[in-house]
Amino acid sequence: MSQYLNYAIQLAEMVEGQTGINPPVGAVVVTNGKVVGIGAHLQQGDKHAEVQALDMAGNRAQGGTIYVSLEPCTHFGSTPPCVDKIIEFGISKVVYAIKDTTLSSRGDQILKDAGIDVEFRYQEAAAKLYNDFFTAKRNSVPEVMVKVSCSLDGKQATDEGQSQWITNRAVKQDVFQLRHINDAVITGTGTLNTDNPSYTARIEEGKNPIRVILSRSGEIDFTLDMFKDTEAPIWIYTENENLTSNKNNIDINILEDCSLQNILHDLYQKGVGRVLVEAGPHITSEFLQSSYTNELIIYYAPKIIGGSGRYQFYSTEHVLELADVPNFEIVNTSMLDQNIKVQLRKK
Repeated sequence: MSQYLNYAIQLAEMVEGQTGINPPVGAVVVTNGKVVGIGAHLQQGDKHAEVQALDMAGNRAQGGTIYVSLEPCTHFGSTPPCVDKIIEFGISKVVYAIKDTTLSSRGDQILKDAGIDVEFRYQEAAAKLYNDFFTAKRNSVPEVMVKVSCSLDGKQATDEGQSQWITNRAVKQDVFQLRHINDAVITGTGTLNTDNPSYTARIEEGKNPIRVILSRSGEIDFTLDMFKDTEAPIWIYTENENLTSNKNNIDINILEDCSLQNILHDLYQKGVGRVLVEAGPHITSEFLQSSYTNELIIYYAPKIIGGSGRYQFYSTEHVLELADVPNFEIVNTSMLDQNIKVQLRKK
């Protein structure tokens, strides 16, 4: 792989989780063997990576090559099409790592018609960045990552509801990073009442996600720690038309039907592109049974809790046939100070 294409992908990886419903993209402009411009799409509504890189390069882009992690866009959104900018700056060659299957017209063909040499070089690292984005964009829902911390026998808590520190501090630090790369964290009132979490990203220069609370009844204890933090927004989804709050960072969304589909569609319309589900067994199971989950991350502590399984992280009302159960593939495993992290993708 070209080192310059690798740089573009690395730039995209650096901004993963901060571009809302837009894809993270990196771009590098090279002329006569020298990097003359670099760019990354920093946030939704901001300049795209190609534009950032070309603006930096200026006249030096003439006759050069631009390396992009994703096929340049062809549509007018909050910014003009990137293909127009590439043509305008006199680029002679475009190299990109992944085709954008959501484009209404082919960016590479537009560039070729303008006399520009275009080369598609598939890269697995870039595919990992965009496969879920393509699905989410087509369905107008955010990318969904479900996180579970549990014992070896799959318990999120004892039968009495004791759940604090099943996993270790290394896991907590890793979860902070997950929060940082997601636009929002979804939870329910059961977890709020039991664990009293804040759901912030306590890492250096960390981005705190929007805290999304699902509560059909609207029975919420506003004295909990989360509501004392006025920095990050809190969005509540409820069917209770009488639920109100006088705090500026709390947005109450009243839906006639608080189904996952309606909630996720609404989140996407509000610009939320990636969500992390950190919840108890009921909400976790609902997401795992749905078609919306893209990725599942399980942190296993070397403990066996036993009991009746009241807080088993996954349960269903009915016994499913083996052919009908949710199926995942393991993409990575790692050790976190004697705890095991398993990353899985929905098949």
